[in-house]
Amino acid sequence: MYRVLIVDDEEPVLDSFSFMLKEYTNDFILAGKARNGYEALKMIHEIQPDVVFMDINIPGMDGLKVIDSVHEKYPKMIFVLSTAYERFDLAQRAIPLGVHAYLVKPISKKMFIATLEEVKAKLIKNSPLTCLESKDSLIEKFFLNIMNHSLTESDMEMYRTKLEIGSNYGNICIIEIEERNELFLRDIASKIALKYFTVFYSRHNRGYYFISGNNTNSELRNSISEIIKQCIPAEIECVIGIGTEKEYLNLDKSYDAALDDLFKNKTDEQILLRERIRIVHIRKKIGYAKKTEIQKLFETYWEEVFEYYDLNVAKCKMAVFINLLLDDLQNYYKEIETDINIVPVEQEIMNVKDINEWKEWSNSYFNKLQDLFLEKRSNALPAPLLKAIQFVKEHYAEPIQLTTVADEVLISPAYLSRLFAEYMSTTFIDFLTDLRITEAQRLMKSTNMNIKEIGSKVGYSDPNYFSKCFKKYSGYTPTDFLELTRTEVRSV
Repeated sequence: MYRVLIVDDEEPVLDSFSFMLKEYTNDFILAGKARNGYEALKMIHEIQPDVVFMDINIPGMDGLKVIDSVHEKYPKMIFVLSTAYERFDLAQRAIPLGVHAYLVKPISKKMFIATLEEVKAKLIKNSPLTCLESKDSLIEKFFLNIMNHSLTESDMEMYRTKLEIGSNYGNICIIEIEERNELFLRDIASKIALKYFTVFYSRHNRGYYFISGNNTNSELRNSISEIIKQCIPAEIECVIGIGTEKEYLNLDKSYDAALDDLFKNKTDEQILLRERIRIVHIRKKIGYAKKTEIQKLFETYWEEVFEYYDLNVAKCKMAVFINLLLDDLQNYYKEIETDINIVPVEQEIMNVKDINEWKEWSNSYFNKLQDLFLEKRSNALPAPLLKAIQFVKEHYAEPIQLTTVADEVLISPAYLSRLFAEYMSTTFIDFLTDLRITEAQRLMKSTNMNIKEIGSKVGYSDPNYFSKCFKKYSGYTPTDFLELTRTEVRSV
């Protein structure tokens, strides 16, 4: 999302531009307002907006002088001039300053939006990364280099150029949040980016924030704490880790400090509770949920274990966990004759030398383990339930009910309800809702369909009911989720 600074000494103009930005654009956000030249100059240096709508006749220092003093330092910043009178001499002064447009007040909604579309095209053209997927990939590599302590000088120069990083210093901050609330992390990033140059990356239920510039630890903590209060409901658990300010080649040390700070702010009870929750989720879902979903749960679990504990303790915990799954595999199917060859894994795990070796071993082993669960759980599920699950997956977009599915598989609704509770640890309606909302989220991320179209596509003819179910499941209204998922946090 591109950040806009509005500079004008007339409140009605500030209000009008702010309203149009909020109501009629999806790619721009108001970053600030300034009412005189000196205030504009200060805010340009502080927030480094992508776009500045600049009135020429403002108190203190006129708009053209402000632009003249900053345009060489910020050559990619786009300026749009506005004035109450069309004057050739002012237009001539604006040309060598690279001003994008010269608008005469009053500026209509049509003209304002058309100008923003032109600005957007110019920003995309000027960006060193025009492909969002490429930028996401680059940001991921940037943070992985930091986390793995493998950031080289040549890497950093490349990131500085392509991510347009200016300062030589910065901090790494980490925010951890409860599962299924990860979109709050992006909302937080959007608000941090209004005050600081920010590069944002999320993985599982953590947000990682690189904040550029000379910022003290206490200043960042206070600012981010206030933003969290604005973005996250009080009942949702959230933990912050703030790293120390470091030069770019030492950002891994800032990351280590942020991780240490995160751990200090978590109680032992919170750590153990999160471990237990992850273990329960994996044990309940392995064998019938998507393999990618279970793999993500497993990776999240072991990554945190290896972060919280030293290597030997972490390996012991993973050995216990794997044996717990093997025990589940045998006990769940004790009435079924099986030729599963269960081989003890404790020694293999304890022979692992480091986390990279563990990752390679565990990925291979856990994939085979998932296949065993999938095969045995499918064989163990009653045939009517298997047919019901398949029918729901194929017809969830239709107005189906428990009775509809029960009639299809030739059993009573009460019996089908009991099968879902006993074998799937859920209700029929929750199973159906999960399918529908998961697909709705996928469509929001991958298509340009509007909310009403998406709701209808996944089986909700009533938009209000769709909104109610969506918020109950995800914690967001469809509008908020759509806005957050289709918004990129802009790195200046």
